[in-house]
Amino acid sequence: MSLSRDDVASTGSEAEPAAVRGADAEAPKGHPLTAVVATGAAGPVASYDVLSPECPSRTVLRHVVDRWTPLIVAVLAQGPRRFGELRQAVGGVTPKVLAQTLRSMERDGLVLRDQTPGVPPRVDYTLTPLGASLAEPIAALRAWAEGNAEQVLAHREAYDRAHSRSEE
Repeated sequence: MSLSRDDVASTGSEAEPAAVRGADAEAPKGHPLTAVVATGAAGPVASYDVLSPECPSRTVLRHVVDRWTPLIVAVLAQGPRRFGELRQAVGGVTPKVLAQTLRSMERDGLVLRDQTPGVPPRVDYTLTPLGASLAEPIAALRAWAEGNAEQVLAHREAYDRAHSRSEE
């Protein structure tokens, strides 16, 4: 398995983490994994540090919190959806960007694309178990955003007023 150009740019290395290569493999010398923190039944368990600039978990975080992934997860947490239903439920996303995001989520193992033959073919999207594990943290983030939007917007307006005067 090789990393994409984005993954390499974000990790600075084409070396694969031990977790990807196999549990019994060791990370290459100087690899961004912080350490082997435990040994489980499958072998060493690697520790990642998202605060380390070269850690591959940064790519994972970037994909999970991009503009559309949290919204798609929130919709698919309610059950399978067809492309058009997803686009309508998410709102504001172009077909091209939705297709790219779904493809990226499928590549990351978050979404399953199920195509049923027919004219036209029926395509349904569902969360995988890994994708479903994101539903609760994303629901918490959504609740925080919705519950604090008024306060954040008020702070933003106050900041903008204060800083627009100082620039005059």
